[in-house]
Amino acid sequence: MRKIISLASILIFTMVFIVGCGGKDASTGDAKKVDINVGIIEPLTGAQAPLGTAESNAIKMAIEMINEKGGVSGKYPIAFTAADSQSDPSIGASEAERLVTSAKPVPVLMGSYSSAIAMAISEVAERNKVVLWEMSGAADDLLTKGYKWTFRNEANASAWGNESVQFLMGNDAQIKAKLGKGAKDLKVAIVHEDGPYGTAVAKGNEATAKKNGLNIVMNEAYSAKSVDLSSTIMKLKAAQPDVLLITSYVNDGILFNRQAKELGFKVPILITHSGGHSVQAFVDGVGTDANFMLSVDPVPTNPNLSGYSAANAELFKEFDKRWTAKYGSHPYHHVEMRQFAQTMLFFNTIVPAAIEKSGTFSAEAVADAIRNAKVEAKDSLMGTAVEFSTPEKPWTDPWLGKSHVGQNIKARAFINQYFDKQLTCVWPKEFANKEAVLFLPSSQPLAAVK
Repeated sequence: MRKIISLASILIFTMVFIVGCGGKDASTGDAKKVDINVGIIEPLTGAQAPLGTAESNAIKMAIEMINEKGGVSGKYPIAFTAADSQSDPSIGASEAERLVTSAKPVPVLMGSYSSAIAMAISEVAERNKVVLWEMSGAADDLLTKGYKWTFRNEANASAWGNESVQFLMGNDAQIKAKLGKGAKDLKVAIVHEDGPYGTAVAKGNEATAKKNGLNIVMNEAYSAKSVDLSSTIMKLKAAQPDVLLITSYVNDGILFNRQAKELGFKVPILITHSGGHSVQAFVDGVGTDANFMLSVDPVPTNPNLSGYSAANAELFKEFDKRWTAKYGSHPYHHVEMRQFAQTMLFFNTIVPAAIEKSGTFSAEAVADAIRNAKVEAKDSLMGTAVEFSTPEKPWTDPWLGKSHVGQNIKARAFINQYFDKQLTCVWPKEFANKEAVLFLPSSQPLAAVK
């Protein structure tokens, strides 16, 4: 009897040990197998293909680099299934549905560039209770519905609009010296594409400009599909603004630049808001006309690496080296930089926490890890700390007063600027590689002669 009891005790102890460790396979003693498979949805064809392709390439490069070291935590390789939204929200939603209901459904969706596409995919994620780790759809409305399964790590679009005006206010002395009046006396024109992204940025522009008493002389929306922006440009010429705050995608951004030159529009200060201005395709389209354009972006491009931890500084150098070798240009635009940064954050921080706590890679475990994430700014290549709002504790933005669930409340926007057709961070100081040139110099075709 004593032998039987002792044997039973040993078996029970052994089972408790194995279950308690949660990371061992009982039959082999090896690390427990955890399958990591995600769905990547980007616009690889259609109007947004140049941006979506760059984003997709950056995500895949990050995964490749992680897998070279054994995968997540050095032992769980990452698999992915890619899908093309074709720059169409309805197709993006149907592709998301396919990925999460297939024979081997994915618990996490990543992407997805356009705000309109992101909102369509978020409906699928909410209905199927899978995570949407949204890395680029910036429109405020994406997270104002109280959804529990969509998360955004970068700043929301109205925050970008707020940042550009705050940047102006922070350069009051320089503005006075050049224009003979303070920042609050500037005449401001706001022009934007009329989709959810451009509209949200413009609302941030307008709210912060009004709060600071700036004079808004024009606020006009246009369709990103427009083939003629001459009427908008003629209105700008009549308004004679000191500052143009513009939000565009690639094709309309190039069109605006070309027609503004043809029609002789000039402005002292020009600030763009990421979108189509902060991509290689825009530079390819306008050439040296991109020089000295300021761009508000969700991530510092070509940043001062002293703002990062030593590990992240080395990670950026390796990314820069690989991307440049493979694609022929530095990854100094918001599309590739932010996707690489957020993919690394997801698989190096979020997923290990999920597996450590639950022993699985599931939607529930990942969502819980995101909601409980606390990351310092130096430990994210996005350059901002990480802490997400939750259904129990939503975040209300201070410029529009909207409530957001699933938003990184520590996120902010950055100011980058083109020098020699290459974007470099100029604001804030901890990530700035160069000093900002606030006024367009005479070499810039849109520069106002003062």
